[in-house]
This record gives sequence, structure tokens and C-alpha cells, in this order.
Amino acid sequence: MSNSPLSSTLAATRPFAAQVGGHAGVHATEDNSLLFKPAVPREIDFYQRIAAAGDHDELSKLKDWIPKFLGVLKLEGQLKDSNAVGNGGDGNVEVVPVHGNIAPEDKEHLVLENAAYGFVKPCILDVKLGTVLYDDDASPEKQERMIKTAHNTTSGETGVRLTGFQVYSNDSPKPILTPKSYGRSIKKEQLPDGIEMFFPVSSAPYPTPPNPIETSELDLSKPGLPPILLHCVLTTLQADLEELKATISNIEMRMVGGSVLIVYEGDWERASKAFSTPSETATTEEDEDDEIEVEIDENGQIVLESIPDEAIEEEEEPEAPLCSLSLIDFAHTRLIDGAGPDEGVLKGIQTMIDLVRQRKDKIAAMLPIDG
Repeated sequence: MSNSPLSSTLAATRPFAAQVGGHAGVHATEDNSLLFKPAVPREIDFYQRIAAAGDHDELSKLKDWIPKFLGVLKLEGQLKDSNAVGNGGDGNVEVVPVHGNIAPEDKEHLVLENAAYGFVKPCILDVKLGTVLYDDDASPEKQERMIKTAHNTTSGETGVRLTGFQVYSNDSPKPILTPKSYGRSIKKEQLPDGIEMFFPVSSAPYPTPPNPIETSELDLSKPGLPPILLHCVLTTLQADLEELKATISNIEMRMVGGSVLIVYEGDWERASKAFSTPSETATTEEDEDDEIEVEIDENGQIVLESIPDEAIEEEEEPEAPLCSLSLIDFAHTRLIDGAGPDEGVLKGIQTMIDLVRQRKDKIAAMLPIDG
């Protein structure tokens, strides 16, 4: 760890390129280590309550499953894309003045650790959880529309909807993207096909979905890990999903519009290294729900007044694990004493357990038999 002085301004940001689901507007630092996510007060409150939960509070167990929360960034303008034409390129965040008032969801940004940071070729899947897709305070029109959406997609019957994903071929730097429209178009019986597309094996042809995949790479690359690595990914994720379900079973909340985010390494060399290196269980320290106080200097740069030390310490570039699993998107999540667990979300997690297990068993049949 370096003791060299650090700049008092944040590194330049750019739109998060690996976002496969959710609403637009998420930015990342240039090294992709941190994300800046526009947030409404309810989502900010959720992260702060989890961060403040004591060790004996059931809520504290969610810390292992959500992105590390580093604070709240308050803006008096809009973040400028560091790649935009006309940007000075000095490596700092620039705030662009806006006319009129800034909406609360644009003014406050969660500062979160990027779950895909450290992966060379991050294969990412966003799975919308739950059978109820509307908030209690939604208008009757929106409730009716969301009830119809749940009925017409896989959400209502299974508690999951594939909301977009990307995979990599080992010999191509560009991901193969599957859009949200695919997940909205398939039925329950086709979910295993979608899981096969996200967990392809290198020795098999890549399946073609009913909707065209939005990429020119499909005909040029065959994505997927070797069977032994993919089997390890699936084994790990199945165990993680089962542990996550046990955790959620003890949390009294209603999570509307939340997702489980799955990331695994698509680069064979890095995946092999992660496979052969036992991962240590990370210890979770209680994070303080500090807000990042900022001011704007005469050049329009964000100057940090206060930021948690862990957010600015220089570290060596991390080597990501073989795979990871996180809960994300809490804009419509409520913690409600006495309400019991969210059965629709639990149903969705069980669906994912079953789908991952089925895929794992299929890959297991491809493994060489010892002896």
C-alpha cells in the first residue's frame, strides 16, 4: 500500500459500460473500481441502515450480499463523461451546470464498489427477483400494468426475469450482449435455455436465442469456459444462492425491482488462476454511513471535504474471484418489522438454485471420469 499523497478530487468518470440491466445513468471511475449510481432517498436509507446494523442484527448479514457502500455523493450539477468531446482530460470529475432545479434522483449518487472490478472478461447476468413488480404506493394504473407484466413474463410464475447479460469468448475482447427484450420474450420453459446462454461451455456450439443478439461478435466467436472451470463456477454459485436464500429468509422486507447480479470470469487464464487459488473468506467490517461532502472549485471540479479512508486508499489492482453474487437495486425496497420475508423473492432465488443446479449437472456429465 502506497503512502504517497493523493489528489483531493475524484478521478474522472464515464458511463458504466458493463451495465446489463437497471436504469441508465450509472457512472464508473476510469479504473472501474467505483460506481456512482443515481439514487432516491429510500435506496440511500436502505444502504445506510445496513451499514449501521450491529453484528447481532439480522440486517448485518446482508452486508455480505450487497455492494460495499462508501457514501453519498451530492452534486450541484451533472457528472460530465470523461470521454466526451471538449472535456479537458485532466483526470478529474467535472460538474456541468444545469438549468433549473436538479431532481433528487440526479442530485444524490450512491458511491458503491463495482462488483465486476478486477475481472478481465466479466460475464454478467442481471436477474430481476420477485413475483410482485409494483410498490404499494404505485398508482392504480402502474399496479395494473406491472401485474400484467408479471403475468406475461416469467416473473409471476417463477419469481425471476432475465434482464440482460453479457458473455465473452476467450479469443475476443468484445462481449456478446443479450438485451432485456430476450428476457421479456421467453416463457418459464425457456429459462434453462437462457441459463445455458449465460453459462456456455467452450466445447459446445453457442445457442441462438429467439430474438437476435445485439452484437456482430456472435458469428465470430464461440464463448464459454472449459467444462471443469464452468462446473466450478456453477458449484460455487449454487452454494452462494442457497446461503443467500437462508439469509433473506430471516429478513423482514419487501424488495420490489431488486436483482441478483452474477459475475464470473470469462478469461481462461485468469479463471484457471482463480480456480487453483483458494479464495479466502472476506471479513466484513462495519462500514460507517458517512456522506461525502463536496464543494465545487472555480474550475468546476468536485473537491472532497470528507470521504471514508477506505474509499481513497491506494491498493494494488485486485484479482477477482472466479465468480461473485450480489443483491442490487433497492430503490423500492422496504424494511418492515413484522412483515416476514419476501416470499416472491425467495421463490425467485429458489428458481435460480434449481436452474443453476440443472446446468451444473449437465456440465458434470461432460467432465472426464477419474480412474
